[in-house]
Formats: sequence, C-alpha cells, structure tokens
Amino acid sequence: MPQNSQSNSLFWDEELETMPREQLREIQLAKLKKQVKYNYDNSIFYQRKFDSVGLEAGDIKTWDDFARIPFMDKSEHRAAQDESLERFGHPYGMLSCAPRDKIVRLSATSGTTGVPTLYTLTKNDIKVLNNLHARKYWRIGLRPGDVVIVSFGLSMFAGGVPCVDALWDYGMCVAPVGAEAGSRRLLEFAELTKPTVLFCTPSMAEHVGEKCEEITGKPAAALGIKHLLCGGEPGAGMTEFKRRLEQTFDARMYDMLGSVQTLHAISCGSEEYKGMHFLSEDYCILELLNPETGQQLEISDGVTGEYAFTYLDWEGLPFMRYRMGDIMQIFTEPCECGWPGMRLKLLGRTDDMLIVKGINIYPAAIKNMLERFTPRITGAFRIVLDRPGHQVTPPLRLKVERGEGMEEQQLGELKKEIEQYMSETARVRPAITFVPPFSLERSEHKTRFIEVE
Repeated sequence: MPQNSQSNSLFWDEELETMPREQLREIQLAKLKKQVKYNYDNSIFYQRKFDSVGLEAGDIKTWDDFARIPFMDKSEHRAAQDESLERFGHPYGMLSCAPRDKIVRLSATSGTTGVPTLYTLTKNDIKVLNNLHARKYWRIGLRPGDVVIVSFGLSMFAGGVPCVDALWDYGMCVAPVGAEAGSRRLLEFAELTKPTVLFCTPSMAEHVGEKCEEITGKPAAALGIKHLLCGGEPGAGMTEFKRRLEQTFDARMYDMLGSVQTLHAISCGSEEYKGMHFLSEDYCILELLNPETGQQLEISDGVTGEYAFTYLDWEGLPFMRYRMGDIMQIFTEPCECGWPGMRLKLLGRTDDMLIVKGINIYPAAIKNMLERFTPRITGAFRIVLDRPGHQVTPPLRLKVERGEGMEEQQLGELKKEIEQYMSETARVRPAITFVPPFSLERSEHKTRFIEVE
C-alpha cells in the first residue's frame, strides 16, 4: 500500500512527490548538512577531499558552500577501492562510511570499461532504495500480484538483485530469470509463469521480440506482457523505438533510471516520449554541469549538460557530487500527463560522443534517427571507425541492416532518404552500407554500437 495509505492515490508518497520544489530544496539542504558531517567523520576519502580545498564539514551551510565541494568520478572511486584493498585488505576502508558489520549488500557496475566498482549498502540504504523503487512502480500502475520477469544481469549487476529485492518488497511476484539465462530461457518462463511485466534492457526486449515466434511459435504480443520496464541503455527513451516495441508486445514501454543510486525517475505513459519524471529529490541532489569546465548550469527548461548527483540519508557509500559522464537534458515545463516535477532525458555518455567535422553526435541519437525508417530497416546498425576516439574521419560510416523483403533497387532510394534526413536533422551526412537482415550480432545485455577496424 502507498505510504499515505490511500490505495486510489496516483502517488506512493503523495506529500513528498507533490511538494513544491522550493520546499524540497529546503529539505535537501537540511539533509545535506547532516550528510556532509557524516561523510567527513566516517570516510578517509572525504576527509582528504575536504582538506584538499580547505573545507570543514561545518562550512557547508548554503548552496553556494555546497558548490565548493570537489567533484568525484569513477576513476577516483576505483582508485579509492584499490587503495582500500592495499591498505586494509578489503575494498571498504577509504570510501565507505558505514562500519563493516553494518554493510549487508554489495553491488557493482558492469565493469565494461575496467574493474567493477563496488557499491556498499546498509539495511537503511536498502530501505531507502525500496521506497524509491515503489514510487516508480506505483506511479505507472504496477500492483502487488503482478508477475514480473526480471532479465537484467543478476551476477552482481546493480540493476539485478537490488531490483529483484525491491520488487519483492513491493509485493510483486518475481521470476528472476536474469540476462545470463538468455532469451530462450526467458521465453520458456514467460510461457510458464504468464508475466504481466518484463524488466530488462531495451536490447533484451528487442531481442526477445525478434526471437519469440521462432522459439514459441507465437508472436510476442501473445505473451500477455502489458508493461516493459527498461533501463541501462538508450532505447525506451526513443519515440520510434518505443512505438515499435510497444506494437511488438502489445504493451506499454517505460524508460526508468535508478537501481542502487538515489537518482530515480520513470517515464509516463504518453505515446510520444517526454522524458523521465524525477521522483527522488528528497534523497538526491541533481546538478547539471558544463562537461568541459564543470561549472554549474542553471536548471531551466531544455538545458543540457553532464549530470552529477549527491546522496542524502545514506550510510554505506554516500556519493557526493559524483560525475557519471552522462549527458542529460532537463525539462521543467509541466508534462501533459499531469505528473508534477521536472523531467530528465539521457542523451549519451561523454565517452561515446563522436565529433564529425566539428559536430557532436551520440550513438543513441543515430539509433533514434534510424528508427523512423523501420521496417525498411531492422533498426540494427553499427558505427564503423578507423581508429578509437571521439574524432571521426569523415564521412561517418554506418552499417545498417536492411529490412526483410527489401529489394536491391529499393535500397538506393532508401540510402538517399536516410542520408538526407540525418544531414537535415543532425547536420551530419553519413555513408551507409546495407547488410543483410539479422546479420549484426544481437546482445542480451547492452548493445555496443561502435566497431573499430
């Protein structure tokens, strides 16, 4: 039941989820002062951080003071973890604030760009997370008794076991199949358990939709899934991709953010993607930054920048001004769905940004543009580079899977259409090579869109 005990309410915690932002900022600042002192008193890492710029915990009294706290990023996170292993024989000693006997769960990043970085959580932290997950589930109409297949990676991945635990705590019936089991196993359990919800990456949802008839003899719409909850990569935030998967499954697709972090958001049910509604300002300070200078950007409608976040009411590993390297756009104008608060749209990672003749473009943006040409193309593509790095030797080369039934003589005109559309939309004219349908490798985890020759 919702925190306010009103089962007919739109909100899990109505008072906080509908509170004016000015009032939320007051709550944030009060919590921040306590969190800063806690971090400084209990973490060698944060003591060093503050000492390096001549700050003490008691100096943080206003939002201007908050902006004096140095940023941190994943490289520092990893370095602190390595130093902890070397000095203390375990990974918690430098950064984690809670004593070892209070740490009850370890989660980790996927480790795709290096050694996995750990997240340490206490029972308090898990309680906070489960409450934030519940806000998302309740908002989109999931209820205890819904059957959920979870197909995020379960092997230490932050979106795996923590989300399973949150779903259980909420009261839903969970089939934790896991991405490791593959699409065949997932479909076997879908036929056996009759789920109403599929919880996975957009890549996995797309792959299951493509494989369903081959494996089960029935289209994906026959599975009875009504909600696709997707995160971990772009896809659910692309209107054309979202529309295609919703037709495939005869279900509503939602984009979501937040697993073991306190930054939680979920998209509404509008047919056109409007961004994800930010649901956790009472537990998370969100900043938008100039990615080159680190200067704070004013939160206003349509502003774009790199985001950083700060945990509030956290014990285990309370990040402070953590830069993830993701580019986000924020919308403050009211959404037509009627839900309150700002909305967030993830555009891509700073690491993934490509520069073509001075124009910045992200793989997610390319995928979004190509989606409008389905079913003449399958939607699968690869960016082909001659060397690693952001700078692209023109033209931008794309391998694009042609759709089934497309004749050779049709491809010339399609090629011109795509190239013209991308030139007009993104000011980048690609060089397209068509490849046979389903010839590019599919992923049941995160799709990698870039190939280096």
